[in-house]
Amino acid sequence: MPLIYADTSALLAFFHPGDIFAILVTGAVRKESPDFVYWPFLRFELRHHLRTVRTDAFGEIAWRALRTAERTAARLRWQAELTADKMLDAAEELSGERAGKHPCGAADYLHVAAARRVKLISELDEFWTCDAAQVELARAAGLKTRLFVESRKAE
Repeated sequence: MPLIYADTSALLAFFHPGDIFAILVTGAVRKESPDFVYWPFLRFELRHHLRTVRTDAFGEIAWRALRTAERTAARLRWQAELTADKMLDAAEELSGERAGKHPCGAADYLHVAAARRVKLISELDEFWTCDAAQVELARAAGLKTRLFVESRKAE
């Protein structure tokens, strides 16, 4: 079973059936059957985003699916080594190295730094995101990546 670091955009698409990337991410999960890295910041950010979309049936489905996955540890592999203070320091260091070349947001740097840390301490197979700028940062940080790009035509 591969271990994947999926940023919030990819995890949101996995849990939320109405997300524009849901079909792509869910298809990849069905094909790969991965476990996802899970840690306090990612949990907070994902829960926050799901709370903001919990206004319809899809949002409620997503919220319940996440809570079930958290209780059962289905697909979510907790990473105790990823503490907020250590990851903020790692993201600060990565920002110092790359901010001028990769104009991503601070949370993007935090996700990439966390994924890089997991790669150092265990077997991280891939970094998944729906964010083109973040995937470039992840590649520059030495991570194998997968970018999900919307296939639906603009309406």
